[in-house]
Amino acid sequence: MRTHLSRPLKFTYYLCLLSLLCIFGLILFLVFGQIKHIPQWNWVDILGEGGSTLFIGFWIALLLKGRPQGYVTNYIFFGLSFIFFHLWMDTLDEFIHLPKNIHWNAWLESVPFPIGIALLTIGLMYWKQEQLAISKQLLKTERVFRDHRLFDALTPLADANYFKVQLNTLIQNLEEHAQHSVILIDMQQFDAINKQHGFDEGSLILQYISQILILNLRADDLVCRLAGDRFVVLLPHTSCQQAEKIMQQLKKVISSCQYYPQHSAQTIPLSIYAVYTPIKHTNAHSVLQDLNQQLQHTKQHYATHQMVSL
Repeated sequence: MRTHLSRPLKFTYYLCLLSLLCIFGLILFLVFGQIKHIPQWNWVDILGEGGSTLFIGFWIALLLKGRPQGYVTNYIFFGLSFIFFHLWMDTLDEFIHLPKNIHWNAWLESVPFPIGIALLTIGLMYWKQEQLAISKQLLKTERVFRDHRLFDALTPLADANYFKVQLNTLIQNLEEHAQHSVILIDMQQFDAINKQHGFDEGSLILQYISQILILNLRADDLVCRLAGDRFVVLLPHTSCQQAEKIMQQLKKVISSCQYYPQHSAQTIPLSIYAVYTPIKHTNAHSVLQDLNQQLQHTKQHYATHQMVSL
């Protein structure tokens, strides 16, 4: 059963309504109350309640700016709105004194708060479910902790810095007989693809390869974009033999892909260079240095083989 909060909402309308309610509350206080003189102001309460009001308003702005529409956003928005109104009325009470025979201000100050807390709690419960679903989708693109600053701008993967942090963490906690491996992947003829089809198409290919890698790795593996057209895969609890098998499977899968560029029925052939190494190093830098040296040897061997074939 769909509720009102399950539908996309026009938040501009509700923001205007919240503003009108706040203005209405201010008018009520001005009509029935008396403005306090500055010596009567309680600065601690003003800073506490007024500052909290500003922060809740800032949270609402961040929520609407940073989240897509949906029932999670709706519940959190209305929860914060009720809390904002409660704090606003509390703040007005610090500047305007109402006669003791008036009791409606207590209702306006107290009732919205538990409603807001209840709605916010429901929203956070749904948000937790949403985060679990998102984390499941990102299973192979992040490990242990999340840091959006280390996400790659082009692909759905984390970047080289994130990979180095994860690899260094693994090395620091390396057990004596544990076997871990790393695979380095580099696109073949990618410069030629960019020249022939353009950089936009090249970017789409990198995104495509990212998805292929995610789909063809295990749940505990981590794939990141190292730089340019290079990708790196962390394989926990993986021997050299297993790493080589996974590497060959990835090469086979990518070479068998049928990638169609935009506005064309002609496929672009895709293939990769790939090398692997067991993790027996002291830090991530030495691991990547070892892999880069192997990759250069592989490219030289491939170029020599091509020349001999010609």
